[in-house]
Amino acid sequence: MKKNAAGICILFLFFTCAGGSKVQVADSHEQELPVKNSHLLDEDFNPNTLQEPVSPIKPMLKNTVESKEYDLSSSAAKIDAQTQAIGYRVQILQTQDAEEARTVQSDAIVELDAEVYPIFDSPYYKVRVGDFLIRAEAEELLQRVIAKGYKSAWIVRTKINAANAEKTRQEE
Repeated sequence: MKKNAAGICILFLFFTCAGGSKVQVADSHEQELPVKNSHLLDEDFNPNTLQEPVSPIKPMLKNTVESKEYDLSSSAAKIDAQTQAIGYRVQILQTQDAEEARTVQSDAIVELDAEVYPIFDSPYYKVRVGDFLIRAEAEELLQRVIAKGYKSAWIVRTKINAANAEKTRQEE
């Protein structure tokens, strides 16, 4: 019972203190004290009117792409054997069996009139054929490859040997 009486007293004090009116205190000290050099304060300051020197640091542009035009008809003389480009190849096999990949690679060398590339991209062994800068040329080889019995062949976009691609274009 004493605990209930103490709780009621605490609640009574809480509600009586919280229900009062706002107390305003006049801060007369701020108005009475003069600000030193108040004539130097300019509240109409605009930072855009400052005459700042031009920054010697120039911003760097990221992910810029330069557009260049190439004349592919005369570029064979300019391309050496080590030049690589993004182009197309025909993938005739993708397997996890290394022996199967070697067998298909050797068969493709005999049956097809194109460069054959074995690629290991863990965990797959891939056999790709040809080097083409233009997809339409890769599609022609795809039709020949399917006719030779590689029914699951498809075209992939990958790095190619640009010199071989130019040789193939000149032969046609």
